[in-house]
Amino acid sequence: MNMRNSSEDSEEKTGFLILIKRLWPHFLIYNSYAFTVSALIINIVIAAFIMWPGDGLLAFELHAGELGILTGTSIYIIAISGILFGALADKISRIKLMAFVEFIYGIGLFFNGFVPEGQGQTTYIFFLVFSLVRGFSIGGIWPLITSHANDSTEDKERSQFYGAMQGFFQLFQIVGMVVSAILFENNYWRQYFVIMGIIALFFGLIILIRGKEPKRGATRKELKSVLSSEKVVYEYKLNKETIKSTIFKPTNLIAFFEGIFTTILLAVPDFLLIAYLTSPPHNISPLVVALYLIIFGLPGGLIGSFAFAKVSDRLAKKNIKYRIYMIVLSAIILFTGFIFFFTLPIPNMTIEQGSSIIFIFSLPTFWILGLIMFIGRSFVGLWNINQPPVLQEINLPEAQGKISSANQFLEAIGSGTGPIIAGIVLMTFNQNYQLTVLVTLILGIMGALLWLLATIWINDDVNRVSAILKQRETELSNKSKTD
Repeated sequence: MNMRNSSEDSEEKTGFLILIKRLWPHFLIYNSYAFTVSALIINIVIAAFIMWPGDGLLAFELHAGELGILTGTSIYIIAISGILFGALADKISRIKLMAFVEFIYGIGLFFNGFVPEGQGQTTYIFFLVFSLVRGFSIGGIWPLITSHANDSTEDKERSQFYGAMQGFFQLFQIVGMVVSAILFENNYWRQYFVIMGIIALFFGLIILIRGKEPKRGATRKELKSVLSSEKVVYEYKLNKETIKSTIFKPTNLIAFFEGIFTTILLAVPDFLLIAYLTSPPHNISPLVVALYLIIFGLPGGLIGSFAFAKVSDRLAKKNIKYRIYMIVLSAIILFTGFIFFFTLPIPNMTIEQGSSIIFIFSLPTFWILGLIMFIGRSFVGLWNINQPPVLQEINLPEAQGKISSANQFLEAIGSGTGPIIAGIVLMTFNQNYQLTVLVTLILGIMGALLWLLATIWINDDVNRVSAILKQRETELSNKSKTD
C-alpha cells in the first residue's frame, strides 16, 4: 500500500514537470503578461504624477475617474479581441496565434517607453492608446491557452496545469510589481517599458519557431483511443444542433453571466487596495506595498495554487460539483477578507514613514492585514483552477476557443466596469474607500450565488457532451476502417 502511494506521488510530480515541458509556450506567454500586468496598478499614484505633475500629490485624487477609465477600457478591448481570437482558435494554429499576440503585446510595451512625460491629457492619451494595444493582445491569451490545453492535457491533470499557471502567475505578478515599483520610483519607467517590450517580442519569436500544435480532441477520454491513429482527424464543426444541445444549456449560461459579477469581486479590490495604501493620508510607497505582497501574498498564492490543484482534481473525480463548491468558497473567502482589510484602522503616515518597511512592520495592524492577504491569495486561485475544467467538460472540442472567449468577454465587462464604477463612486463620496468596496463587493458576491444554481444541472450537461463524443468515437472508428 505504501509502495503504491509512493508511486502515485512520484507520477504526480513527474506529471507536473512534464506539463511544464509540454506546455512551455503557455507559461511563457502568460507569465510575460503576469510580470507586467500590475505595473500601472502598483504605480498608479506615480503614473498620475507622470501625466499631471502640476497637480502634485493630489494628482491621483483629482484624476481617479480618468485612471479608472484607463484601467477599465483596456479590459473592454480584451473582451472584444477575445471573441476574435476565440473564433480563430477553433480554426487555425493556436501556436501561431500565441506568437502573434505576444508580438502585439511587445509592441504595446515597447512604444509606451517613448511617451512624452508631464503633458497632462496628451500623456494620458498616449498611455491609454498603448494600454488598449496591450489589451487587444491580452484578449487572445486565455482563449488560446484554453483551446490548446484542452487538446494537450487529460482530465486528471487539468487542475494541476491550471494550478501551476495560477501559481506562476502570482509569482511573476508580484516580482513584476517589485521590479516596476523600483524602476518607477527612480524614474526609470521608460526603460521598464522598452526592455519588457523587447523581451515579449523575443518570446513571440521563440513560440513561433519552437511551439508544437496538438491534434484537436486527442486528449478527451471518449476520443483518445481512436484519435491515437495518425489517419484519424477530428474535423467536426459547431452547427445549430450542437450549439442548441451543448452551448445553450444551463451551466454554460450561468458560467457566462456569473463572470460579470465574479470578476468585479476579483478586479476592484486590487485597484482600490493599491490606491488606498499608497495615496494620502497613508502614503505607503509602491515598493513597500510590493515587498509586503511578496512577504504575505506570494507564499499564500503559491501554497494555495499548488495545494488546491491536487485537492480539486481528487474531489472532481468523485463529482464535478465539487469544482463549483470550490469556486463558491473562493468567492466567500475573498469577500470576507476584503471587507476586513478595508475596515481595519490604518494609521496616517508621512512619506518617510510609508517608505520604511521596518516602520510598517512595527505596527500590529499590518501583521493582521498580512494574515488576511495570505489567506486571500491562498483562495483566489480556486476560481482559476476550477472554472476552466468545468467549461471544458461541458463543451465539445470544436467549441473550446469560442466558449472561452465568450466567457472572457463577459468577465472582461465585469473587470472593466468594476474599476470605472469604483473610480466614480470614490470621487462621488469624497474618497470613501470603505463604502466603495462594500458597493462593488456586493455586486461581486452575486457570482457565487449563480454558481450554486449551476449544481442543479451540471451533471446532466457533462453527460450530454460525453454521449455526443462517444457517438463520434464510433463514427470516427468506422470511418477509419473503411478508408
